[in-house]
Amino acid sequence: MKKLVLAIFSVLSLTANAAVIELDFSDTFANYGNQFDSGTVGAENGGKTLSMFGNNWVAFEGVYNITADTILQVTFSSSQIGELHGFGFDNDVIFDNVDDYQNGENRYFQFAGTQTFGVQDYNTYSVPNTIETFTVEIGKFLTGTFSQLVFINDKDEGVENAQSSYSIATSDSNFVASVNGPGVLTLMLMSLTLMFASKRNRK
Repeated sequence: MKKLVLAIFSVLSLTANAAVIELDFSDTFANYGNQFDSGTVGAENGGKTLSMFGNNWVAFEGVYNITADTILQVTFSSSQIGELHGFGFDNDVIFDNVDDYQNGENRYFQFAGTQTFGVQDYNTYSVPNTIETFTVEIGKFLTGTFSQLVFINDKDEGVENAQSSYSIATSDSNFVASVNGPGVLTLMLMSLTLMFASKRNRK
């Protein structure tokens, strides 16, 4: 009985770990809204961290499914406070004055900036060079499927030298359609195999 409990606990632990998805920023990105004025953008930490330097907006193409229950853990840091820092969603790489700026503010989430745009519930980052993790309840503001995940590092006043970083994790397995993890049955078989192998070795 103890061995069965151990096996079930192992399955639950593995399942919980498999459910955490960390976005990979190693793929190519697009200049979003023709706002890539200067600097560099790249992936660090094995692709888990997006690093943005200068004054730029970028978009990563994918299939992003947002439901009422979608929550993202976004870790953010910036060397200084520019005009806008945050992320959002779109279905193209054009930042339209009507569809995006005037009528699409619920699709963008601001963390910092001297200007205001988008959802302001998380606009609390105020100390440069610190690292903060925001629990963003995306599903409270919008639902649907989007093809572009947008990141903003807007610093066009003075020297364009803001250094910002983003990383995103979620337990919503449907958020990124291309991400697949091992199923519960597979995990259970793996756990039972390890348990019986250990039993044989003790004989």
